[in-house]
Amino acid sequence: MNQCDRIRQILQENMLKQKQFASAIGVTESYISKLLKDPDIRLSQSLAVLIEEKYGYNSEWVLNGTEPKLKQISKDLSLSELQQSALAQLEKMNDEQVKVTLAFINSLNEWEEPS
Repeated sequence: MNQCDRIRQILQENMLKQKQFASAIGVTESYISKLLKDPDIRLSQSLAVLIEEKYGYNSEWVLNGTEPKLKQISKDLSLSELQQSALAQLEKMNDEQVKVTLAFINSLNEWEEPS
């Protein structure tokens, strides 16, 4: 998997359009388009770190494909990639969004499947 594929994967996993992603990391949409098409265009370390901060992808994975893919948020090494991704999303939320999310999670704990 090359850098183009990894950027494409970030867009897909976060359901982002090129324009949204470009705006979030402070570059032009045409730059993102070039990154997606030309594997010879290398993302800068500072942009990779910004992607790590905003989306939770390890900057070394973004640049070179070096595992782990996601920045380790929890000290629990047994968490799946999906669980780590969920924690990364929680990290980005404001307090009100976290409260709503926790209320939803708590409602799932109370929900019982009908017999």
